[in-house]
Amino acid sequence: MSVVLVDDETIRALNRDYRETDRATDVLSFPMANPSALADRDAALFLGEIYISLETARFQARTARRPYGREVAHLTIHGLLHLLGEDHPTPAARRRMAALEASLLTSLRARVAALTPEVV
Repeated sequence: MSVVLVDDETIRALNRDYRETDRATDVLSFPMANPSALADRDAALFLGEIYISLETARFQARTARRPYGREVAHLTIHGLLHLLGEDHPTPAARRRMAALEASLLTSLRARVAALTPEVV
C-alpha cells in the first residue's frame, strides 16, 4: 500500500471527483486488490492507496487534544482497514471498526508515541 500525505485542497478535489462530496475530509482509501486475493496470506499484492490530509489531521488532533502523530497513525489504520474490506455504513459497523482501530492503536502504542510532527 502507499500512504500519500496531502493538504485539504488536494483531498477535497479527490473527495469531489471520486465520492461526489465537495469538501475536505481526513482520509480517503482507494482499494486496488481483488477482495478474493486478501484470503491468501502468502500472496504478494498491492492493497491500494491511502490519502491523508495533514491539515485536517492537525485540526482534529488539536480539537480532540490528542498528539498529532497519534491522529495520523489513527487515520492510517482507518484507511488500511478500508483497504482490507472494512466499512462503517451503520452504527454497529462504526462501533466494530472503531474497536478494531483502538485495538491496533493500542498494540502500536510505543511506535506511535515515538512519532514526532517532523516525521509525519
